[in-house]
Amino acid sequence: MSYATILAGLHTRLATVAGLNAVLDYVPTSVQDPPIIYSLLQRVTIAYAAQVRTATYRILHRVVIRWQDNEQAELEASPFVDAIPAAVHADPHLGGALTSGYAEISECESGFAEIGEATYRVLDFYSTVVEKS
Repeated sequence: MSYATILAGLHTRLATVAGLNAVLDYVPTSVQDPPIIYSLLQRVTIAYAAQVRTATYRILHRVVIRWQDNEQAELEASPFVDAIPAAVHADPHLGGALTSGYAEISECESGFAEIGEATYRVLDFYSTVVEKS
């Protein structure tokens, strides 16, 4: 198992969320067609117990929404608050990418971010993926 396999499994789940125009595995320098979501590894912790290796990944998944009007941005953001965690919860083994372990999204923070020279409304979701091998 590898981080790349886990990320691909997460992106397969995130691609099921209605309303997203793109699922990226890198931080974009511009956003052409929001809303999009991209992922960025925050950290990984590796532990060994007897013959078992446990890797715990924390990954940021940022939903980027056009921000020109406050009310419209909030209307556009609100469905993602429930849909993003639900997409991963529907298949915590990521289509077989995790044979021993699980993935979950249990945290979301909201804010604003500069991408290129534009300000966007963002929802930052954090996944925890535990992989045992």
